Amino acid sequence: MSHSQAVSPSLAHTTDLSLDATGSFVLYATDEYFAAKENLLKPGAPEWREGAYTDRGKWMDGWESQRRRTPGHDFVIVRLGTPGSIEAVLCDTTHFKGNAPQTVSVEVLDLPAATPVEELLALPVVANGDADANGGRAWREVIPRSEVLPDTHNVLVPAAPTARASHVRLRIHPDGGVARLRVLGKVLPDPHLFWGPASVDLAALENGGTIAAVSDAFFGPPMNLLLPGRGAHMGEGWETRRRRTPGSDWCVIALGRRGVVERLELETHFFKGNAPQALHVEGLDAAGLAPAERGARFATEAGWAPLVARAPMIPHHRLVLDSTLARPVTHLRVHIFPHGGVHRLRAYGHALDTAGELDALGVLHGLKAQERLLLFQSLCGARAFAERMTAAMPFASVRAWFAATDQAFASLDEAAWLEAFAAHPALGETKAAAAATAQSADWSNGEQSALGGDAGEARERLREGNQAYREKFGFVFLACASGRGARELADWLDERLAHDRATEIAIAAGEQVRITRLRMGRWLQGNGG
Repeated sequence: MSHSQAVSPSLAHTTDLSLDATGSFVLYATDEYFAAKENLLKPGAPEWREGAYTDRGKWMDGWESQRRRTPGHDFVIVRLGTPGSIEAVLCDTTHFKGNAPQTVSVEVLDLPAATPVEELLALPVVANGDADANGGRAWREVIPRSEVLPDTHNVLVPAAPTARASHVRLRIHPDGGVARLRVLGKVLPDPHLFWGPASVDLAALENGGTIAAVSDAFFGPPMNLLLPGRGAHMGEGWETRRRRTPGSDWCVIALGRRGVVERLELETHFFKGNAPQALHVEGLDAAGLAPAERGARFATEAGWAPLVARAPMIPHHRLVLDSTLARPVTHLRVHIFPHGGVHRLRAYGHALDTAGELDALGVLHGLKAQERLLLFQSLCGARAFAERMTAAMPFASVRAWFAATDQAFASLDEAAWLEAFAAHPALGETKAAAAATAQSADWSNGEQSALGGDAGEARERLREGNQAYREKFGFVFLACASGRGARELADWLDERLAHDRATEIAIAAGEQVRITRLRMGRWLQGNGG
Protein backbone atom coordinates (compact mmCIF):
# COMPACT_ATOMS: atom_id res chain seq x y z
CA MET A 1 0.00 0.00 0.00
CA SER A 2 2.43 2.64 -1.20
CA HIS A 3 0.91 5.12 -3.63
CA SER A 4 1.15 8.84 -4.31
CA GLN A 5 -2.22 8.84 -6.09
CA ALA A 6 -5.51 7.06 -5.42
CA VAL A 7 -5.84 3.58 -6.95
CA SER A 8 -8.71 1.12 -7.12
CA PRO A 9 -9.25 -1.19 -4.10
CA SER A 10 -8.19 -4.18 -6.21
CA LEU A 11 -4.70 -2.65 -6.48
CA ALA A 12 -4.42 -1.38 -2.90
CA HIS A 13 -1.99 -4.19 -2.06
CA THR A 14 0.53 -3.03 -4.68
CA THR A 15 3.44 -0.63 -4.41
CA ASP A 16 3.99 2.26 -6.79
CA LEU A 17 7.31 1.22 -8.33
CA SER A 18 7.52 4.58 -10.11
CA LEU A 19 7.49 6.85 -7.05
CA ASP A 20 9.57 9.97 -7.57
CA ALA A 21 10.64 9.79 -3.90
CA THR A 22 12.45 6.49 -4.48
CA GLY A 23 14.46 7.79 -7.43
CA SER A 24 12.25 6.98 -10.41
CA PHE A 25 13.26 9.11 -13.36
CA VAL A 26 12.03 9.81 -16.88
CA LEU A 27 15.19 9.21 -18.90
CA TYR A 28 14.03 9.97 -22.43
CA ALA A 29 11.14 11.18 -24.55
CA THR A 30 10.91 11.35 -28.32
CA ASP A 31 9.12 14.70 -28.05
CA GLU A 32 7.93 16.96 -25.21
CA TYR A 33 7.04 20.12 -27.09
CA PHE A 34 3.92 21.09 -25.15
CA ALA A 35 4.62 19.64 -21.69
CA ALA A 36 7.68 18.11 -20.01
CA LYS A 37 8.17 14.39 -19.59
CA GLU A 38 9.09 14.85 -15.90
CA ASN A 39 5.45 15.68 -15.10
CA LEU A 40 4.53 12.02 -15.58
CA LEU A 41 5.94 11.05 -12.20
CA LYS A 42 4.84 14.07 -10.15
CA PRO A 43 3.10 13.00 -6.92
CA GLY A 44 -0.59 13.64 -6.53
CA ALA A 45 -3.39 14.14 -9.00
CA PRO A 46 -2.93 16.28 -12.15
CA GLU A 47 -3.64 19.98 -11.81
CA TRP A 48 -5.83 22.13 -14.08
CA ARG A 49 -5.13 25.84 -14.60
CA GLU A 50 -7.96 27.57 -16.38
CA GLY A 51 -6.73 30.05 -18.97
CA ALA A 52 -3.05 29.29 -18.38
CA TYR A 53 -0.85 29.26 -21.49
CA THR A 54 2.86 29.13 -22.30
CA ASP A 55 4.56 30.42 -25.42
CA ARG A 56 4.03 26.93 -26.89
CA GLY A 57 0.37 26.49 -26.10
CA LYS A 58 -2.03 25.50 -23.30
CA TRP A 59 -0.33 24.76 -19.98
CA MET A 60 -0.86 21.08 -19.17
CA ASP A 61 0.15 19.12 -16.10
CA GLY A 62 1.54 16.05 -17.82
CA TRP A 63 3.68 14.98 -20.77
CA GLU A 64 2.46 16.14 -24.17
CA SER A 65 4.08 15.76 -27.58
CA GLN A 66 3.31 17.91 -30.60
CA ARG A 67 0.96 16.81 -33.36
CA ARG A 68 2.76 14.21 -35.46
CA ARG A 69 2.78 14.85 -39.23
CA THR A 70 4.98 11.89 -40.14
CA PRO A 71 4.56 8.11 -39.68
CA GLY A 72 5.45 6.65 -36.31
CA HIS A 73 4.61 7.39 -32.69
CA ASP A 74 6.08 8.89 -29.51
CA PHE A 75 7.40 7.16 -26.39
CA VAL A 76 9.10 7.73 -23.06
CA ILE A 77 11.54 5.59 -21.07
CA VAL A 78 11.23 5.53 -17.27
CA ARG A 79 13.82 4.10 -14.88
CA LEU A 80 11.97 2.69 -11.88
CA GLY A 81 13.26 3.73 -8.46
CA THR A 82 12.22 0.34 -7.10
CA PRO A 83 12.48 -2.43 -9.72
CA GLY A 84 9.90 -5.14 -9.37
CA SER A 85 7.14 -7.28 -10.79
CA ILE A 86 4.44 -5.21 -12.52
CA GLU A 87 0.77 -5.97 -11.91
CA ALA A 88 -0.81 -2.89 -13.50
CA VAL A 89 0.02 0.38 -15.22
CA LEU A 90 -2.05 3.51 -14.64
CA CYS A 91 -2.04 5.68 -17.75
CA ASP A 92 -3.87 8.74 -16.45
CA THR A 93 -5.13 11.12 -19.15
CA THR A 94 -6.95 13.47 -16.76
CA HIS A 95 -7.55 16.91 -18.38
CA PHE A 96 -6.35 15.60 -21.74
CA LYS A 97 -9.77 15.66 -23.41
CA GLY A 98 -9.05 16.41 -27.05
CA ASN A 99 -5.36 15.60 -27.10
CA ALA A 100 -4.97 12.16 -25.51
CA PRO A 101 -3.37 9.29 -27.46
CA GLN A 102 -5.64 6.71 -29.09
CA THR A 103 -3.72 3.65 -27.92
CA VAL A 104 -0.70 2.83 -25.79
CA SER A 105 1.61 -0.14 -25.26
CA VAL A 106 4.15 -0.96 -22.54
CA GLU A 107 7.53 -2.67 -22.68
CA VAL A 108 9.94 -3.51 -19.85
CA LEU A 109 13.46 -4.78 -19.24
CA ASP A 110 15.74 -5.45 -16.29
CA LEU A 111 19.16 -3.79 -16.42
CA PRO A 112 21.36 -1.82 -13.99
CA ALA A 113 20.23 1.71 -13.25
CA ALA A 114 23.44 3.11 -14.75
CA THR A 115 22.79 1.62 -18.20
CA PRO A 116 23.25 4.46 -20.73
CA VAL A 117 20.17 5.75 -22.55
CA GLU A 118 21.87 5.15 -25.89
CA GLU A 119 22.12 1.47 -25.06
CA LEU A 120 18.48 1.27 -23.95
CA LEU A 121 17.39 2.79 -27.25
CA ALA A 122 19.47 0.29 -29.24
CA LEU A 123 18.09 -2.85 -27.59
CA PRO A 124 15.63 -5.02 -29.54
CA VAL A 125 12.07 -5.95 -28.59
CA VAL A 126 11.31 -9.65 -28.01
CA ALA A 127 8.21 -11.59 -27.11
CA ASN A 128 7.26 -11.46 -23.44
CA GLY A 129 8.55 -14.53 -21.66
CA ASP A 130 11.55 -14.88 -23.97
CA ALA A 131 13.85 -13.73 -21.19
CA ASP A 132 16.97 -15.37 -22.65
CA ALA A 133 16.76 -13.56 -25.99
CA ASN A 134 19.80 -11.36 -26.65
CA GLY A 135 21.30 -12.51 -23.35
CA GLY A 136 18.31 -11.11 -21.49
CA ARG A 137 19.16 -7.64 -22.76
CA ALA A 138 15.96 -6.85 -24.67
CA TRP A 139 12.66 -5.06 -24.23
CA ARG A 140 9.65 -7.31 -23.59
CA GLU A 141 6.16 -6.14 -24.47
CA VAL A 142 4.00 -6.80 -21.41
CA ILE A 143 0.94 -4.75 -22.40
CA PRO A 144 0.11 -4.90 -26.12
CA ARG A 145 -1.32 -1.93 -27.94
CA SER A 146 -4.48 -1.05 -26.02
CA GLU A 147 -7.13 1.66 -26.33
CA VAL A 148 -7.10 4.48 -23.77
CA LEU A 149 -9.83 7.01 -23.14
CA PRO A 150 -9.39 10.79 -22.77
CA ASP A 151 -9.66 12.40 -19.32
CA THR A 152 -9.66 8.96 -17.66
CA HIS A 153 -7.69 6.87 -15.15
CA ASN A 154 -6.85 4.13 -17.65
CA VAL A 155 -5.72 0.98 -15.82
CA LEU A 156 -3.81 -1.47 -18.03
CA VAL A 157 -3.14 -4.96 -16.72
CA PRO A 158 -0.61 -7.46 -18.15
CA ALA A 159 -1.74 -11.04 -18.71
CA ALA A 160 0.26 -12.03 -15.59
CA PRO A 161 2.59 -10.23 -13.17
CA THR A 162 5.82 -9.60 -15.02
CA ALA A 163 9.33 -10.72 -14.27
CA ARG A 164 11.54 -8.14 -12.55
CA ALA A 165 11.55 -4.85 -14.43
CA SER A 166 13.90 -1.91 -13.89
CA HIS A 167 12.87 0.21 -16.90
CA VAL A 168 9.53 0.86 -18.58
CA ARG A 169 8.87 2.18 -22.06
CA LEU A 170 5.43 3.70 -22.63
CA ARG A 171 4.53 4.05 -26.29
CA ILE A 172 1.68 6.38 -27.23
CA HIS A 173 0.05 6.01 -30.65
CA PRO A 174 0.42 8.25 -32.50
CA ASP A 175 1.00 11.28 -30.22
CA GLY A 176 -0.71 13.38 -27.55
CA GLY A 177 -0.62 13.78 -23.81
CA VAL A 178 -0.57 11.68 -20.65
CA ALA A 179 -0.95 13.36 -17.26
CA ARG A 180 0.49 10.71 -14.95
CA LEU A 181 2.14 7.32 -15.25
CA ARG A 182 2.03 4.92 -12.31
CA VAL A 183 3.66 1.48 -12.42
CA LEU A 184 2.10 -0.73 -9.76
CA GLY A 185 3.37 -4.05 -8.48
CA LYS A 186 5.72 -5.72 -6.00
CA VAL A 187 9.23 -4.52 -5.25
CA LEU A 188 11.91 -7.10 -6.06
CA PRO A 189 15.19 -5.77 -4.65
CA ASP A 190 18.55 -7.03 -5.83
CA PRO A 191 19.19 -10.09 -3.60
CA HIS A 192 22.88 -9.18 -3.34
CA LEU A 193 21.70 -6.55 -0.87
CA PHE A 194 20.78 -9.30 1.61
CA TRP A 195 23.88 -11.44 1.01
CA GLY A 196 26.47 -8.96 2.26
CA PRO A 197 27.82 -8.61 5.80
CA ALA A 198 26.25 -5.21 6.58
CA SER A 199 22.97 -4.63 8.35
CA VAL A 200 20.07 -3.86 6.02
CA ASP A 201 16.91 -1.82 6.55
CA LEU A 202 14.45 -4.69 6.24
CA ALA A 203 11.45 -2.33 6.36
CA ALA A 204 12.57 0.10 3.63
CA LEU A 205 10.26 0.47 0.65
CA GLU A 206 13.17 0.01 -1.77
CA ASN A 207 14.01 -3.27 0.00
CA GLY A 208 10.47 -4.62 -0.36
CA GLY A 209 8.87 -3.34 2.85
CA THR A 210 5.16 -2.50 2.70
CA ILE A 211 2.33 -1.43 4.99
CA ALA A 212 0.01 -4.36 5.75
CA ALA A 213 -2.53 -2.65 8.05
CA VAL A 214 -3.11 0.60 9.93
CA SER A 215 -5.52 1.83 12.60
CA ASP A 216 -5.63 5.44 11.39
CA ALA A 217 -3.96 7.55 8.69
CA PHE A 218 -6.11 10.68 8.66
CA PHE A 219 -3.37 13.25 8.06
CA GLY A 220 -0.61 11.16 6.47
CA PRO A 221 -0.23 7.56 5.22
CA PRO A 222 2.08 5.15 7.07
CA MET A 223 3.87 4.27 3.83
CA ASN A 224 5.75 7.54 4.36
CA LEU A 225 7.58 5.81 7.24
CA LEU A 226 9.32 3.53 4.72
CA LEU A 227 10.47 6.15 2.20
CA PRO A 228 14.17 6.91 1.77
CA GLY A 229 15.80 10.04 3.12
CA ARG A 230 13.95 12.77 4.98
CA GLY A 231 10.91 14.57 3.66
CA ALA A 232 10.50 18.32 3.40
CA HIS A 233 7.76 18.87 5.99
CA MET A 234 5.33 17.27 8.44
CA GLY A 235 2.97 16.22 5.65
CA GLU A 236 5.50 13.64 4.47
CA GLY A 237 5.19 11.43 7.55
CA TRP A 238 2.54 9.18 9.11
CA GLU A 239 0.08 11.14 11.23
CA THR A 240 -3.17 10.06 12.87
CA ARG A 241 -6.10 12.18 13.96
CA ARG A 242 -6.48 13.20 17.60
CA ARG A 243 -7.68 10.17 19.56
CA ARG A 244 -10.54 10.88 21.98
CA THR A 245 -10.75 7.33 23.35
CA PRO A 246 -8.28 5.20 25.36
CA GLY A 247 -5.69 3.11 23.54
CA SER A 248 -3.06 3.66 20.88
CA ASP A 249 -2.77 4.01 17.13
CA TRP A 250 -0.71 1.45 15.24
CA CYS A 251 0.47 0.25 11.87
CA VAL A 252 1.75 -3.13 10.68
CA ILE A 253 4.84 -3.24 8.47
CA ALA A 254 5.53 -6.30 6.32
CA LEU A 255 9.31 -6.60 6.06
CA GLY A 256 10.94 -7.00 2.66
CA ARG A 257 12.55 -10.25 3.82
CA ARG A 258 12.12 -12.44 6.87
CA GLY A 259 14.96 -11.64 9.21
CA VAL A 260 16.26 -10.69 12.63
CA VAL A 261 15.83 -7.00 13.49
CA GLU A 262 18.73 -5.69 15.55
CA ARG A 263 18.05 -1.95 15.78
CA LEU A 264 15.19 0.46 15.17
CA GLU A 265 15.49 4.13 14.28
CA LEU A 266 12.42 6.37 14.40
CA GLU A 267 12.29 10.03 13.46
CA THR A 268 9.73 12.56 14.65
CA HIS A 269 11.26 15.39 12.61
CA PHE A 270 8.79 18.21 11.87
CA PHE A 271 6.37 16.79 14.46
CA LYS A 272 7.00 19.42 17.13
CA GLY A 273 3.60 19.85 18.76
CA ASN A 274 2.06 16.54 17.76
CA ALA A 275 4.65 13.80 18.28
CA PRO A 276 3.50 10.72 20.22
CA GLN A 277 4.32 10.51 23.91
CA ALA A 278 5.60 6.93 23.64
CA LEU A 279 5.83 3.91 21.38
CA HIS A 280 5.92 0.14 21.62
CA VAL A 281 7.06 -2.21 18.84
CA GLU A 282 6.19 -5.90 18.45
CA GLY A 283 7.34 -8.59 16.05
CA LEU A 284 5.43 -11.41 14.35
CA ASP A 285 6.82 -14.39 12.45
CA ALA A 286 4.08 -15.23 9.96
CA ALA A 287 6.17 -17.64 7.88
CA GLY A 288 3.99 -20.52 6.83
CA LEU A 289 0.69 -18.80 7.62
CA ALA A 290 -1.97 -18.49 4.93
CA PRO A 291 -2.70 -14.87 3.89
CA ALA A 292 -6.11 -14.88 5.59
CA GLU A 293 -4.70 -16.22 8.87
CA ARG A 294 -1.81 -13.78 8.70
CA GLY A 295 -4.13 -10.82 8.15
CA ALA A 296 -6.38 -11.90 10.98
CA ARG A 297 -3.51 -11.48 13.46
CA PHE A 298 -2.69 -7.86 12.61
CA ALA A 299 -5.23 -6.43 15.08
CA THR A 300 -4.95 -9.18 17.71
CA GLU A 301 -2.35 -10.23 20.27
CA ALA A 302 -1.84 -13.75 18.87
CA GLY A 303 1.77 -14.44 17.86
CA TRP A 304 3.16 -10.99 18.61
CA ALA A 305 6.23 -10.64 20.85
CA PRO A 306 7.82 -7.46 22.26
CA LEU A 307 10.67 -6.19 20.11
CA VAL A 308 11.06 -2.81 21.83
CA ALA A 309 9.36 -2.16 25.16
CA ARG A 310 7.42 1.04 25.70
CA ALA A 311 9.81 3.96 25.20
CA PRO A 312 9.30 7.74 25.38
CA MET A 313 9.16 9.73 22.14
CA ILE A 314 10.70 13.19 21.74
CA PRO A 315 9.41 15.83 19.31
CA HIS A 316 11.57 16.61 16.24
CA HIS A 317 14.16 13.96 17.16
CA ARG A 318 15.76 10.71 15.96
CA LEU A 319 15.32 7.84 18.41
CA VAL A 320 17.62 4.78 18.25
CA LEU A 321 16.44 1.61 20.01
CA ASP A 322 18.05 -1.82 20.24
CA SER A 323 15.80 -4.80 19.65
CA THR A 324 15.35 -7.30 22.47
CA LEU A 325 13.83 -9.98 20.21
CA ALA A 326 16.61 -12.14 18.76
CA ARG A 327 14.41 -14.36 16.62
CA PRO A 328 13.15 -14.06 13.04
CA VAL A 329 10.14 -11.89 12.23
CA THR A 330 8.22 -11.09 9.07
CA HIS A 331 6.14 -8.17 10.42
CA LEU A 332 6.49 -5.28 12.85
CA ARG A 333 3.60 -3.61 14.66
CA VAL A 334 4.35 -0.06 15.77
CA HIS A 335 2.09 1.37 18.49
CA ILE A 336 2.14 5.13 19.17
CA PHE A 337 0.62 6.44 22.41
CA PRO A 338 -1.88 7.95 22.36
CA HIS A 339 -1.73 9.38 18.82
CA GLY A 340 0.35 11.77 16.70
CA GLY A 341 2.93 11.61 13.96
CA VAL A 342 6.16 9.78 13.07
CA HIS A 343 8.26 10.80 10.08
CA ARG A 344 10.48 7.80 9.25
CA LEU A 345 11.23 4.31 10.56
CA ARG A 346 14.25 2.11 9.92
CA ALA A 347 14.50 -1.55 10.97
CA TYR A 348 18.13 -2.62 10.63
CA GLY A 349 19.07 -6.28 10.80
CA HIS A 350 20.01 -9.22 8.62
CA ALA A 351 17.81 -11.27 6.33
CA LEU A 352 17.53 -15.03 6.55
CA ASP A 353 17.95 -17.28 3.53
CA THR A 354 14.85 -17.93 1.46
CA ALA A 355 13.72 -21.47 0.75
CA GLY A 356 15.24 -21.23 -2.72
CA GLU A 357 18.57 -20.03 -1.36
CA LEU A 358 18.65 -22.91 1.11
CA ASP A 359 17.99 -25.29 -1.78
CA ALA A 360 20.89 -23.79 -3.72
CA LEU A 361 23.18 -24.17 -0.70
CA GLY A 362 22.11 -27.80 -0.53
CA VAL A 363 23.15 -28.26 -4.14
CA LEU A 364 26.52 -26.64 -3.39
CA HIS A 365 27.15 -28.87 -0.39
CA GLY A 366 26.11 -31.93 -2.38
CA LEU A 367 28.76 -31.45 -5.05
CA LYS A 368 31.66 -33.86 -5.25
CA ALA A 369 35.11 -32.54 -4.33
CA GLN A 370 36.27 -32.10 -7.92
CA GLU A 371 32.98 -30.46 -8.89
CA ARG A 372 33.38 -27.95 -6.05
CA LEU A 373 36.89 -27.06 -7.19
CA LEU A 374 35.69 -26.50 -10.75
CA LEU A 375 32.77 -24.37 -9.58
CA PHE A 376 34.92 -22.17 -7.34
CA GLN A 377 37.55 -21.78 -10.04
CA SER A 378 34.85 -20.70 -12.50
CA LEU A 379 33.88 -17.97 -10.02
CA CYS A 380 37.49 -16.81 -9.68
CA GLY A 381 40.23 -18.33 -11.85
CA ALA A 382 42.89 -18.74 -9.14
CA ARG A 383 43.46 -22.36 -8.10
CA ALA A 384 44.40 -21.25 -4.56
CA PHE A 385 41.05 -19.47 -4.24
CA ALA A 386 39.16 -22.64 -5.19
CA GLU A 387 41.16 -24.70 -2.68
CA ARG A 388 40.53 -22.25 0.17
CA MET A 389 36.83 -22.10 -0.60
CA THR A 390 36.61 -25.90 -0.60
CA ALA A 391 38.38 -26.02 2.76
CA ALA A 392 35.98 -23.43 4.22
CA MET A 393 32.88 -25.55 3.58
CA PRO A 394 30.18 -26.06 4.74
CA PHE A 395 28.54 -22.63 4.81
CA ALA A 396 25.80 -21.97 7.33
CA SER A 397 24.09 -19.42 5.08
CA VAL A 398 24.43 -17.57 1.81
CA ARG A 399 25.81 -14.61 3.78
CA ALA A 400 28.47 -16.92 5.21
CA TRP A 401 29.37 -18.12 1.71
CA PHE A 402 29.83 -14.56 0.47
CA ALA A 403 31.86 -13.64 3.55
CA ALA A 404 34.13 -16.67 3.06
CA THR A 405 34.59 -15.70 -0.59
CA ASP A 406 35.75 -12.19 0.32
CA GLN A 407 38.13 -13.55 2.96
CA ALA A 408 39.57 -16.16 0.60
CA PHE A 409 40.24 -13.64 -2.15
CA ALA A 410 41.76 -11.10 0.23
CA SER A 411 44.19 -13.74 1.50
CA LEU A 412 45.63 -14.46 -1.97
CA ASP A 413 49.06 -13.23 -2.99
CA GLU A 414 49.80 -11.25 -6.14
CA ALA A 415 50.63 -14.35 -8.18
CA ALA A 416 47.21 -15.84 -7.42
CA TRP A 417 45.49 -12.57 -8.31
CA LEU A 418 47.30 -12.51 -11.64
CA GLU A 419 46.21 -16.10 -12.25
CA ALA A 420 42.61 -15.02 -11.66
CA PHE A 421 43.00 -12.06 -14.03
CA ALA A 422 44.43 -14.35 -16.72
CA ALA A 423 41.17 -16.34 -16.82
CA HIS A 424 39.41 -13.35 -18.40
CA PRO A 425 39.40 -12.41 -22.08
CA ALA A 426 39.94 -8.85 -23.20
CA LEU A 427 36.86 -6.64 -22.95
CA GLY A 428 35.29 -5.98 -26.32
CA GLU A 429 36.25 -9.28 -27.92
CA THR A 430 33.62 -10.99 -30.00
CA LYS A 431 31.52 -13.58 -28.21
CA ALA A 432 33.28 -16.42 -30.00
CA ALA A 433 36.71 -15.09 -29.10
CA ALA A 434 35.66 -14.58 -25.50
CA ALA A 435 34.32 -18.12 -25.31
CA ALA A 436 37.61 -19.48 -26.57
CA THR A 437 39.59 -17.56 -23.98
CA ALA A 438 37.42 -17.43 -20.85
CA GLN A 439 36.91 -20.21 -18.37
CA SER A 440 33.19 -20.02 -19.13
CA ALA A 441 31.60 -18.65 -22.28
CA ASP A 442 28.83 -17.17 -20.14
CA TRP A 443 31.16 -15.61 -17.58
CA SER A 444 33.71 -13.60 -19.51
CA ASN A 445 35.34 -10.36 -18.34
CA GLY A 446 32.67 -8.68 -16.25
CA GLU A 447 29.85 -10.43 -18.11
CA GLN A 448 30.69 -9.15 -21.59
CA SER A 449 27.08 -9.23 -22.77
CA ALA A 450 26.73 -6.03 -20.76
CA LEU A 451 28.50 -4.24 -23.60
CA GLY A 452 25.35 -4.69 -25.67
CA GLY A 453 25.12 -2.82 -28.94
CA ASP A 454 27.37 0.11 -28.14
CA ALA A 455 29.07 1.91 -31.02
CA GLY A 456 31.81 0.17 -32.99
CA GLU A 457 34.10 3.15 -32.46
CA ALA A 458 34.15 2.51 -28.72
CA ARG A 459 34.80 -1.18 -29.25
CA GLU A 460 37.77 -0.32 -31.46
CA ARG A 461 39.08 1.96 -28.71
CA LEU A 462 38.73 -0.93 -26.27
CA ARG A 463 40.61 -3.26 -28.60
CA GLU A 464 43.51 -0.84 -29.06
CA GLY A 465 43.50 0.14 -25.37
CA ASN A 466 43.56 -3.49 -24.26
CA GLN A 467 46.72 -4.09 -26.27
CA ALA A 468 48.43 -1.03 -24.79
CA TYR A 469 47.29 -2.00 -21.30
CA ARG A 470 48.64 -5.54 -21.57
CA GLU A 471 51.95 -4.27 -22.92
CA LYS A 472 52.32 -1.85 -20.00
CA PHE A 473 51.09 -3.95 -17.08
CA GLY A 474 51.42 -7.55 -18.26
CA PHE A 475 47.81 -8.58 -17.61
CA VAL A 476 44.35 -8.04 -19.06
CA PHE A 477 42.36 -4.84 -18.45
CA LEU A 478 39.81 -6.05 -15.92
CA ALA A 479 36.51 -4.23 -15.36
CA CYS A 480 33.07 -5.38 -14.27
CA ALA A 481 31.06 -4.34 -17.33
CA SER A 482 27.64 -4.65 -15.72
CA GLY A 483 25.84 -1.30 -16.07
CA ARG A 484 28.68 0.24 -18.08
CA GLY A 485 28.55 0.93 -21.79
CA ALA A 486 31.49 0.41 -24.15
CA ARG A 487 32.19 4.16 -24.29
CA GLU A 488 32.39 4.43 -20.51
CA LEU A 489 34.68 1.40 -20.33
CA ALA A 490 36.92 2.80 -23.07
CA ASP A 491 37.19 6.11 -21.21
CA TRP A 492 38.02 4.30 -17.96
CA LEU A 493 40.65 2.22 -19.72
CA ASP A 494 42.32 5.42 -20.95
CA GLU A 495 42.36 6.79 -17.38
CA ARG A 496 43.80 3.61 -15.93
CA LEU A 497 46.64 3.51 -18.46
CA ALA A 498 48.12 6.46 -16.56
CA HIS A 499 48.43 4.45 -13.31
CA ASP A 500 51.41 2.51 -12.02
CA ARG A 501 51.33 -1.28 -11.91
CA ALA A 502 50.65 -1.58 -8.17
CA THR A 503 47.62 0.72 -8.42
CA GLU A 504 46.25 -1.24 -11.34
CA ILE A 505 46.63 -4.58 -9.59
CA ALA A 506 44.63 -3.20 -6.64
CA ILE A 507 41.89 -1.84 -8.93
CA ALA A 508 41.73 -5.07 -10.92
CA ALA A 509 41.47 -7.07 -7.69
CA GLY A 510 38.44 -5.00 -6.67
CA GLU A 511 36.83 -5.58 -10.07
CA GLN A 512 37.49 -9.33 -9.73
CA VAL A 513 35.63 -9.30 -6.40
CA ARG A 514 32.64 -7.61 -8.06
CA ILE A 515 32.67 -10.11 -10.93
CA THR A 516 32.92 -13.06 -8.55
CA ARG A 517 29.95 -11.82 -6.54
CA LEU A 518 27.87 -11.42 -9.70
CA ARG A 519 28.75 -14.94 -10.79
CA MET A 520 27.87 -16.32 -7.37
CA GLY A 521 24.49 -14.62 -7.56
CA ARG A 522 23.80 -16.07 -10.99
CA TRP A 523 24.77 -19.52 -9.81
CA LEU A 524 22.49 -19.22 -6.78
CA GLN A 525 19.53 -18.07 -8.85
CA GLY A 526 20.17 -20.78 -11.42
CA ASN A 527 20.09 -23.45 -8.72
CA GLY A 528 16.93 -22.42 -6.92
CA GLY A 529 17.99 -19.28 -5.05
